[in-house]
Amino acid sequence: MKTTLSSGVRYPFAYVAFGGQPTRWWMHFLKKGFYHCALVLGNGRDWILIDPLVHFTDLIILKNADILKGLKAKGYRLIRTTPQIPKLTPVQFRPLTCVETVKRFLGIYQPKIWTPYQLFKFLFLKKENNP
Repeated sequence: MKTTLSSGVRYPFAYVAFGGQPTRWWMHFLKKGFYHCALVLGNGRDWILIDPLVHFTDLIILKNADILKGLKAKGYRLIRTTPQIPKLTPVQFRPLTCVETVKRFLGIYQPKIWTPYQLFKFLFLKKENNP
């Protein structure tokens, strides 16, 4: 695959974690259990956790950690997916949310996906149609 800045290796798979608790008043309008999403990139042993929060995006590198087990223990649902490099599309100005951040890391161009639950459904259907 082509990269833009380096000749490094891209992780071949990712997990999207869905869960969290409502921390803002407007989050009560979201589907219960789907208040937040985060992205985990890894090779099965070493991981990069990308956690886009309201006030900043946390990036954590974990060596020899079982992050998936830890997220499940905190009540998060995980979906495995494959990051893609999308084709070049017109610029879309959208709010910088956890969903938009995860979509961009995964190369998903779906302007109608706004909420964590919509992203969950999209990834679940994609996984079901491409086992």
